[in-house]
Amino acid sequence: MAFLKETSLSDDGYCFACGLYNPHGLHMRVRLEDGQARCRISLPPHFQGWVDIAHGGVVSTLLDEIMAYAVLFYVGQGLTTRMETTFRRPVPLQRELEVIGWVEEHRGRMVRAAAKLELADQGLLLAEAQARWLVKLDAQGRPVPAELPASAQVCDPALQRRLG
Repeated sequence: MAFLKETSLSDDGYCFACGLYNPHGLHMRVRLEDGQARCRISLPPHFQGWVDIAHGGVVSTLLDEIMAYAVLFYVGQGLTTRMETTFRRPVPLQRELEVIGWVEEHRGRMVRAAAKLELADQGLLLAEAQARWLVKLDAQGRPVPAELPASAQVCDPALQRRLG
């Protein structure tokens, strides 16, 4: 993917999923711990699809973004190239949800990641996803590290040491 080689991937705070400055966004706040990216969130009514149910595109966005954090901070910068979402149950609005993402495999430029979305108080699985990522490499063939956005909280000691 030539685009990835030629383009600098940067965050300006307007990401729909995690941007602090996007007035219409999800405003996800992500914790990085134990090799996972985690976020607790409650979706307001304006993210509705059917009555009292979150829109499927918003659910997919939550899963994609949590995998992005896992890939970015446990491997390096990259882009989603393929994603498959399985909806297990309707995702309710105005209930606390937990979204968890992790890296399953990293080989060269390719990464496989996975995520799940649960009701936070019950651990009930609502949706899950798997994705493939293409990682940006530096001149030495190493993944380009990500910059920590304001929306992330690093609770993983090994990651804290690596990020400085």
